[in-house]
Amino acid sequence: MTAPDTNGRRPTVLLVDDDRDFARAVALLLGKTFDLHPVYNGEAALAANALRAYDAILLDVDLAEEPDGLEVLRRIRMEDSRVPIFMVTRMENPEVALEAGRFGATDYFTKGSPIDLLSRRIQSALQQRLTERHREAMERDPWAERWRFVGESEAVRKLRADAETLGEVETSVLITGEHGTGKEVLARYIHRHSTRAKGPFVAVNCAGIPSTLVENELFGHEPGAFTDAHGRRGTFELARGGTILLDEIAEMPLALQPKLLRVLESGDFTPLGSERVQHADARVICSTNRDLEAHAARGELRQDLYYRINVVQLSIPPLRERRMDILVLMRHFLERKATELGKAVEGFTPEAEALLLGHDWPGNARELENLIERTLVFCSEPLIGADLLTPIAESAGFVSMPWEEARATAMNRFEASYLTALLRVHRGQLIEVAQKMGTSIAELQEILKRNKLDPKNFRYLA
Repeated sequence: MTAPDTNGRRPTVLLVDDDRDFARAVALLLGKTFDLHPVYNGEAALAANALRAYDAILLDVDLAEEPDGLEVLRRIRMEDSRVPIFMVTRMENPEVALEAGRFGATDYFTKGSPIDLLSRRIQSALQQRLTERHREAMERDPWAERWRFVGESEAVRKLRADAETLGEVETSVLITGEHGTGKEVLARYIHRHSTRAKGPFVAVNCAGIPSTLVENELFGHEPGAFTDAHGRRGTFELARGGTILLDEIAEMPLALQPKLLRVLESGDFTPLGSERVQHADARVICSTNRDLEAHAARGELRQDLYYRINVVQLSIPPLRERRMDILVLMRHFLERKATELGKAVEGFTPEAEALLLGHDWPGNARELENLIERTLVFCSEPLIGADLLTPIAESAGFVSMPWEEARATAMNRFEASYLTALLRVHRGQLIEVAQKMGTSIAELQEILKRNKLDPKNFRYLA
């Protein structure tokens, strides 16, 4: 296991131990993985830590001189709550281990512990810290909100958790889902939670490029490769150090698939008109709205390429199957689009919300986003009203109903979706839901009964 990448350098570890023989042994065994800086008493440790930020600290509990290891730990933690600090001691002492944990030690070892175990624990803590730093950088980025994978349904929560896990490893990922479900947004979410987050993200729509130009798009060409060619860098070169999304991978020309498989397996590719093999340094994520297994069975996609890109598959359900997310996305798109357009619109009327929640959204989140942008353009009131939602009102069949029937139908759809969202947020706690609604428990129970909703089904959702 190699140490996590810290901008091309070995992680720095402050080693604090007055047992010089032990310090030399640790430096010898861990020196190839970490850049170790040994000091031999607590004052020297505090001074060294004040001068620079270390990636981790290995601290002896049993320092002979004051301050001892626990005091050094306490004082460092007052200044830095995040640096991983590993305590080591000659003899196991449960009371000291408990005290070290109370002061914020990351882990606790005896000097007889296997050195490779200590190395693995340090590397694991460094990887976790590196992931946290990437996440913090992402949250500070003004573009982060645009590429946040929004939703509160169980399916979306799991997708976000899986995406964050996949950000930490370089395995192949295939994202599937209908048009407009957010496949590129999820791919960007993986990228932004990975160690490649500072590198470029390049999306290639395989369906939008003529088949004769796909190879040039991916691998580039050398000057003189064809008439009037001046040289062009391809996607694999432009995305060096970052991530490539091959969207609509099912449209990849069959003749080019062996070259794509080669670069995925070995990293090697050759630009058009060149004899020089180049090595790619980019993670590749693929996405599709097609059934790739069926494509492979028909010979439209190479079987070996299918297995290579489909190591882990993330499937995004359509919006109609996770109606809880409609309300969340409505508000997300409204806030973002209102800021972009400079519109002082605060929300939706109940009738408008009912229409939005009752629509099946065949175009998924993209359709919802576009509709909200269109309504904002023409909205001159603080709230978006149902009168601005004619396209979905017509598709819902409301225009064929009398006013009262249409209104009742829309409100019934809104009521069920609204209650489901509240129960999900408050884990089925009726007191909290009633307070949020501004109603009594008895009235809430009647409404739940009318909508056939059981709060017990929401109490153990993550």
